[in-house]
Amino acid sequence: MSPKTIFASVALVIALGSLEKSIVTTPLPIIGAELNAGAALTWVVTAYLLAATAALPVYGKLSDLFGRVRMLNIGIGLFLAGSVACALAQDLPTLLGARVLQGLGGGGLIALAFTVIADSIPPREVGKYQGYISAVYAVSSIAGPLLGGYFSEQLSWRWIFWINLPLGALALWLVNRNLGHLNVRRHSRFDWKGAGLLITVTTLTLLLLSPETSLPALWLAAGLVVALLLLILVERRAHDPILPAHLVRLPGYLVSVLLALASQLLMFAVLVYLPLQMQWQKGMGASESGLYMVIFMVCITAGAFVGGKLIGRSGHYRRFVVTGFALAALALWQIHFDLWANLGLGLAGLGLGLVLPALSVVVQNALPREDRGIGMSLFNFGRELGGAVGVAICAMLFHSALPAGSSHNLASLSPAELAPGFGATYVGMALIASAALLITLLALKRHELASKPA
Repeated sequence: MSPKTIFASVALVIALGSLEKSIVTTPLPIIGAELNAGAALTWVVTAYLLAATAALPVYGKLSDLFGRVRMLNIGIGLFLAGSVACALAQDLPTLLGARVLQGLGGGGLIALAFTVIADSIPPREVGKYQGYISAVYAVSSIAGPLLGGYFSEQLSWRWIFWINLPLGALALWLVNRNLGHLNVRRHSRFDWKGAGLLITVTTLTLLLLSPETSLPALWLAAGLVVALLLLILVERRAHDPILPAHLVRLPGYLVSVLLALASQLLMFAVLVYLPLQMQWQKGMGASESGLYMVIFMVCITAGAFVGGKLIGRSGHYRRFVVTGFALAALALWQIHFDLWANLGLGLAGLGLGLVLPALSVVVQNALPREDRGIGMSLFNFGRELGGAVGVAICAMLFHSALPAGSSHNLASLSPAELAPGFGATYVGMALIASAALLITLLALKRHELASKPA
């Protein structure tokens, strides 16, 4: 089967995953007001990201053992069940539980879709297909904030979840019709202990970073240390570990995972907190703030499309990562100082768009076929963890700069009182972008990209 047919079969899966990340951002204030969310509002985003992030490596490893399509079916099924539960939720705890279920399915969507592409397309040609991937992201990510704003103002925010049902059904049909040949099984024992401990470590890390959790930080930190030690011990003894140690030694793999984490962290900082600033501090409606986010998503798409094409032609990638993080750092400082903020929003999107295609080809070039499922999933695990950590860090920075005792009653704060919180958020993100640029310059080496399938 041709690579284009395979890509077309998973394009809707990619669209579902990217749409879900952006469609929920603009209706957040409306959801918070209806369900009395208060300071726990960002958990509507974080709960999904946490569950999706924790599930990612499990999907990747299971797909290596039992086949890509079997695990895609499970992921899409859980995602659709969670979408129904979200649409029917009548209070915040129910919505958060449904978002966790939705995230457990969503963790397998983009990760396994990218693994299917990696199985079928040479690393040198991934740049070209990043153009197609960018087109899918363009439609879904740009439509996300617009649809979220429209549904929440004209119909109901619940429609941001109902829309997943027909799209998910079509995705299931395409995957099972065209990708059955990828259901290759490999006989090995699954590392359930390692998977459970990895999920525990991920969850405790995000809870520790979140200012909204009521659990004592000392107990969370102690639990995290114990879980990390147990994970190391279990993985050293496992016959087929969920975290293969040899992946760290592959050229460019570990640094690419770390940089992907940083790029996703920055993207979600803008996606979540800029609409909140526009609505809470500047008095815009959900639809109007969604239009501003279109600038960001269009520029991400343009950066990925152009960068992917140029990488495919030249085989060079490092220059695009350097340029991308440099633009993102400059743009976040512009947004912080409110200097040509629209230009800053566009530059941030363009820079972050350049980064991910370059890192994707590095990872695919490094991975042997037998480790591609877990290797690509861990790469995407880094990306998703970055999104969840980004929302948590932003929440911590935002609430730390607000007047004492006001975090649980944000509606009572004036725009002037909210401004320091948003300012602290953008400063923190600008510093992270600068650190990522430094890591790229020091640690990301040049390697020739393969021009044939592995």
